[in-house]
Amino acid sequence: MKILVVDDASFTRDLIKRTLRKSFPAVTVEEAVNGRKAQQMLQKSTFDMVLCDWEMPEMTGVELLQWCREQSQYKKETLPFVMITSRGDKSHVVEAVQSGVTDYLGKPFSAEQLVQKVVTAAKRNGIEKKLGEAPKKPTASSGGIASGSLDVLMATTVAPKATSPKITNPTVSVKDVKIPTKVRFAGKEFRCMVVHFAKDEATMLIKSDDVIPTVLDQAVLDLTFEQKVNRLNYYVQSVATTEKKPDSAFLTVTLLLIDQDAEKEAFIKVLFDSL
Repeated sequence: MKILVVDDASFTRDLIKRTLRKSFPAVTVEEAVNGRKAQQMLQKSTFDMVLCDWEMPEMTGVELLQWCREQSQYKKETLPFVMITSRGDKSHVVEAVQSGVTDYLGKPFSAEQLVQKVVTAAKRNGIEKKLGEAPKKPTASSGGIASGSLDVLMATTVAPKATSPKITNPTVSVKDVKIPTKVRFAGKEFRCMVVHFAKDEATMLIKSDDVIPTVLDQAVLDLTFEQKVNRLNYYVQSVATTEKKPDSAFLTVTLLLIDQDAEKEAFIKVLFDSL
C-alpha cells in the first residue's frame, strides 16, 4: 500500500510517518506539506490512501478532498481519505462527510487510534490485505508512561522530572499569566491553568490523574480572546511534578506549538499582546 500524509506541520508529519512505518512495515509512506503539493503528487502517482490535515496554506484538506472526489481514480470507493484535525465541531464534520471523507480522526490522537483508523478505512475499501501483517497493539510496557501514547513509537521511556521545566529559548518573550481553560491529551480532557505563555509555547498546571501526558504527546489547548475560542495544536515538551514526590497532586506541563497557520499565528499574537 502507498499512503500519502498531508500536513503543513513537520512534527505532525514525522509522528504519523513513524507510526505507520512501525505498525505497517510493508507500507510506503510519502508526505506533502500542503494540499497543493499533495494534489501535484496525486496527479503524478497513484496512492491507496490519504491522511490529511484540515487547515493548511494554499489548499485546505477539505479542498483537496473535494478535488480527489472529482477524479475518476480517486472516488470514495477507490481512495480512503481520512481527515486528521482538531476541528471536531458538527458543522466541519458534516462538511467533510458531504465532501466524501472516509473517516475522521480528531487531534490529539494516540498511536493506537491512528492505526485503528487506517485499518478501518482500509477495510471499508476492501484493501486491508495491502497493509501487510496485522499491527501489534502498543502497550504500556513498550515504553513511556501512558498506554497508547506517541512516545511508544519513539522507543523511549519518559518519567516525570523532579525539577520544574524552564523556557529554553531566551529570545522568546514569556508572560506570567493565570488563564483557566481546557487541554486534551490523547482523547482525555483536563481542566488546566496556563501560568506562562509565549507565542510558540505554553506552560500549565494540571491535576495529576490516571492518565499522565508524556513527552511528544500531541495536545490541543483551548484559548479564548474576545469571546472567540481557538483550538491550538501543541506537543508536550516536558512534564514535571510540582512537588518533589511521585504522588504530587499537580503536574507542570510545557507545550510547544505545532500549528503553522497564519490565522492561528495572528490570533496568538493578538492574545499575547493583550496579556
